Amino acid sequence: MSEPNRSPFAGQVVLVTGGSSGIGAATAMALAARGARVVVAGRSLERLEAVAAQAGPLTTAVACDLARWDAPGELIAEVVDRFDRLDVVVNAAGVFEKRSIADTDPDFWRSVVEVNLKATVQLTRAAWPHLQASAGQVVLISSIAAVRGFPENAAYAASKGGLNAFGEVLRVEGRPSGIRVLTICPAQTDTEIWEGKAPDAVRAAMMRAPGVGELIADLVGTDRSIDFAPLFIEPPVDPWSAS
Repeated sequence: MSEPNRSPFAGQVVLVTGGSSGIGAATAMALAARGARVVVAGRSLERLEAVAAQAGPLTTAVACDLARWDAPGELIAEVVDRFDRLDVVVNAAGVFEKRSIADTDPDFWRSVVEVNLKATVQLTRAAWPHLQASAGQVVLISSIAAVRGFPENAAYAASKGGLNAFGEVLRVEGRPSGIRVLTICPAQTDTEIWEGKAPDAVRAAMMRAPGVGELIADLVGTDRSIDFAPLFIEPPVDPWSAS
């Protein structure tokens, strides 16, 4: 019989990529507050350590550039070697750069797709056997751009659309092992990716990253008899219209 007040995350190990800022950092803090042992990964160790210090003693920072070919596998190996298990992977690492299709050259396309899609596929593939062992969960932080067209978003939208399709395959393949896959598609969220891309009045009307992180943590902690189709979340009013 389970303890009535026991956190569903007690004893669980969670890896959050893109954990140094934005939705990734907010999700890591929310999960740590619920009792999970969280590993935050990203490129800046200094920023990751600041997040870990704020999240509490159960949080560990690991610097990792997921754009490097071998990095996703190395990251998973390091987490499992250190904690001997892996229960949840939150794929929040991503880049958001805008260019029209006319200005989208191969190098730009590759720089977006490699982080937003390829690295997530590699990381999830490396984590898969460990998630099968724990009947774990995968969280994919996609975007409203996966299904809604915005100008100068060709590479970004394609990477997020691919992420949604990848998540649907994972949902099917994971069920026999008890793996649950959550694809979260936020609309405009006020994070540093909007610096220089949106005025202050627009950013003020966006969703707040801490609220999105709390929602993701709540979803991960829900009864495992519940499955989720891709979940689209957005502000009550379009920020560009509200401003």
